[in-house]
Amino acid sequence: MPIQDNLHGALLISAIDFILSFVVIGGIGVILALFPLFNRLGPKGDDAPKTMPLERSASKESSSSSGQSAATGGIHPGLTDQQLVVLLTAAACEALGGPVRVDRFRSLTAKDGNWAAQGRHELQSHRLK
Repeated sequence: MPIQDNLHGALLISAIDFILSFVVIGGIGVILALFPLFNRLGPKGDDAPKTMPLERSASKESSSSSGQSAATGGIHPGLTDQQLVVLLTAAACEALGGPVRVDRFRSLTAKDGNWAAQGRHELQSHRLK
């Protein structure tokens, strides 16, 4: 049965398009809803701890050691290098949700200052409601 070229045919095509758009959008929604189920069925990954490569260059260490206090002996004022590694490891473990090993770390440069300020602003902008 061909669709006629008049108002009745135009309304029929519009109704068919309307219904098919809901069917297609619903199908896309069902596919998207199945993605979390597919993630549960997939492999969990290896049990090896994730490594966060944070470099610490010797040139930066020697240039920044003149401004450090003798009590700390590290790149962070008030913390030793061991304490800083423990804090970085705990923070990375919490952020990534699994065991983590920090191999190396380095101090922030002037170029990294904007990134650090942006991160602090994001963390401090959350207020209690």
